[in-house]
Amino acid sequence: MSKSKLEPREVRELVLRVRCSEGERATWVRKAQAQERSLSDYARHVLSAEPMQRRARPPAVDPVLLAAVGRAGNNLNQIARAMHRDRKAGRRIDLIAVYTLLMALDRELAEIVTEHSR
Repeated sequence: MSKSKLEPREVRELVLRVRCSEGERATWVRKAQAQERSLSDYARHVLSAEPMQRRARPPAVDPVLLAAVGRAGNNLNQIARAMHRDRKAGRRIDLIAVYTLLMALDRELAEIVTEHSR
């Protein structure tokens, strides 16, 4: 979906305070957690009687894999930053060197995927 078709997010600045007992609050928190929602989202749903939309739960990811992919992404950002800096400075960009770096990064990502696909 293109950005032009997205509706602007509704800004929620007002706060609704509700007095309750510890037991009531604990019950509401449990119900919100059972729906995998914050207490605010759960209360908004109950008070508005609108159906609650399900959010897809992100898959569990190995922290080692996440760190490795993060390092590869950091390398890619450094390559892009250097290219932009050189272009703005009027320097010629060595496309062969960039291609070589990108191929090395591609191999690194392939090795990461292979290691974590076992």
